[in-house]
Amino acid sequence: MKLSAAKSKTFIQNPDPNIRAVLIFGADRGLVYESVRALGETVVDDLSDPFRVSEFSGTELKSDPARLIDEAASQSLTGGRRLLLIRLRGEDISDPLLSFLDDPVGDSLVILEAGELTPRSPVRKLVEKSDNAAAIACYSDNDRDLSGLINSVLNKSGKRVSHDGLTYLLSNLGSDRMVSRNELDKLILYLGDREEAALEDVVASIGDSGILSLDEIVYAATDGNKVSLEKNLTRALVEGTSPIDIIRTANRHFQRLQLACSHVKNGQSSTQAMKSLRPPVMFMFADRFKSQLDRWSDVKINRALSVLTQAEIDCKSTGLPDGAICSRALMSLSQAARR
Repeated sequence: MKLSAAKSKTFIQNPDPNIRAVLIFGADRGLVYESVRALGETVVDDLSDPFRVSEFSGTELKSDPARLIDEAASQSLTGGRRLLLIRLRGEDISDPLLSFLDDPVGDSLVILEAGELTPRSPVRKLVEKSDNAAAIACYSDNDRDLSGLINSVLNKSGKRVSHDGLTYLLSNLGSDRMVSRNELDKLILYLGDREEAALEDVVASIGDSGILSLDEIVYAATDGNKVSLEKNLTRALVEGTSPIDIIRTANRHFQRLQLACSHVKNGQSSTQAMKSLRPPVMFMFADRFKSQLDRWSDVKINRALSVLTQAEIDCKSTGLPDGAICSRALMSLSQAARR
């Protein structure tokens, strides 16, 4: 069965005992990791317990298809229910998984951990159609989920964040749950004995090279600087930056341009319009942002947003390489900027 986001949270905390296999997958690797651990800990207290936890890869299962049923039928020497954790890297293990689900021996819970899987994935299709299996998708946190995470992490350390600081965090975190937690830990460490994080604290703490490199890619595209765009985009993709994260960063940038343009139409100067944005434009990009306000009309901004929205849809639905889709979209925006 396919679980919604709301049902997934409840299920992970209190899983249905009739569900024998759970596929946890998605682009947010940090959230996948957290969800696997949280679900696994409903079965065993210690996920490193060699007597009750068995871990193996999809490749190992493909080379020995009988292993899944053999492991599921095994009894723990120390008593208690066993956990089988299978880490997938795109392998098709649907045949041994189907054999298990048709006649689930023992009482072990099988957790399948995977990255992003298309709806055509044989394993995903099998799990979503099975009555005794569940699929949980882990995608980037929305603003509501991210806000809850931020407040939860900060509150546990006796910290809080200002409104502008929270807005900045919402704009610059969320692509990966683990990354978000690490960035919040950096902010807590940066604050020291102080209880509230102002906008300046947040920018100083998490305004690191990763975020700035995404901004540089987007600004290069919006400036029409093809050379800088190609250099920075290639480096980001080689380093493993998610193409969807780049597309979403560009989308947010054009939404902010659109808002600033509306302020200019209402009589504000470009400087006033830019300063009214929250979170504010970083000082190192201020001159370029003002220049872009003059270069990009409402019509061109709307077209750019359409291009970016379609690019994200294509990344999730066409099966084409995400990097190529992202590159094509940003190159088209760079070309539009030069017209």
